Amino acid sequence: MASQTQDEEEVHHRKKEDALDEEPELIDLNIEAKHEDDDNIVASESSETREAKRQKVEQEVKDANQEDDAKKIAASESAATSQQEVKDAITMMVPSTTTPRSLTQEEAKAKEDDARASRMLASTSKDLVRPGLEINDYDVDDSEQTLMFLTRWKAPETPPEKIIHRSLVEQCSRPIQKQLTTSDVTQNRLSLSNSQVRKKFQQLLGDESGRKESGFTVYGPDGKVHEIWVRKKKRSFDLTIGWWTFVEQYGLKECCDFVTVWMFMHSVTRRICLAVDVTRFAFRKQVSKRISQAAFDDSA
Repeated sequence: MASQTQDEEEVHHRKKEDALDEEPELIDLNIEAKHEDDDNIVASESSETREAKRQKVEQEVKDANQEDDAKKIAASESAATSQQEVKDAITMMVPSTTTPRSLTQEEAKAKEDDARASRMLASTSKDLVRPGLEINDYDVDDSEQTLMFLTRWKAPETPPEKIIHRSLVEQCSRPIQKQLTTSDVTQNRLSLSNSQVRKKFQQLLGDESGRKESGFTVYGPDGKVHEIWVRKKKRSFDLTIGWWTFVEQYGLKECCDFVTVWMFMHSVTRRICLAVDVTRFAFRKQVSKRISQAAFDDSA
C-alpha cells in the first residue's frame, strides 16, 4: 500500500515538472505574437506618414505653379499697360495734321474787339489812372470798343459785403450806374435821372417820393456811414448836402469814376438807405448818350 502511494506521488511530481517545462514555450509564443503586432502597427504608421508627405509635396508643387501663373499674368498686364502708355505718349508728341479753320473777317474782328474789351476791363485799378491825367469832358466817346466794354460790366444785384452785410439788406432795388460828370464832383451834387429813379427806386421810396427833400443814410464803398440829403427836382434826383464830403473822402474824379447806387430797406432800423460803390476805369472822356442808354439802361 505504501509502495502504491509512493508511485502516485512520483507520477504527480513528474506531471508538475512537465507542466513547468511547457510554460516558457507559451510565453515565447505570446511574445512573438506581440512583436508581430508591433511590426504591423509600425508598418501601417510608416505607410500613412509616407502618404501624408506625398500629398504635402504635391500641394506645395501645385501652389508654386499657381504662384508662377499669377506672376506671369501680372507681368503680362503690366507690359500691356506700358505699351499703351508709350502709344499714348507718342500720340501726344505727334502734331495734329488737322488744319485749324481760318476765321472769317467778321470773326477775327469780333475776337480782336473782345480781347481789347477784356484788357480794358482789367484796367480798373486806380493805379492805372495817373494823378495828373488830363480829363476832356467836352469831347464824347462813342466808340464801339467802349460800348462793348461797358455792356460787359454788370453791377451785382445787391450791395457787396464790403459795403453792408447781406443780412441787413431786406429789400433792395435794381442798381443805378452812372459815369461821374464834372458837375457831379464840383457842384456838390450827384444827379440821377428821374427816369432811372422811377423805374428802380419808386417801389421803395413810398411816402418819401412825395417829399422834395429827405435825409438818407448812405453807405460808402468802404462801409462807412454818411448822412446825405436828397432833393427831388423835375428832371433829376440829386444827392446834395453831404455829397461834397463824400467826394473828398473817396477822391472821386469825373469821367474815370463810375458810381453804382442801390436803394434798400435796412432789416434792423427799417429805414430806407442808399449804398454807393465806386469803380475806376482808364477813361478820359464822357461816354455818349447812346452808350449810356445801352450800358446803363438810362433812357432819360
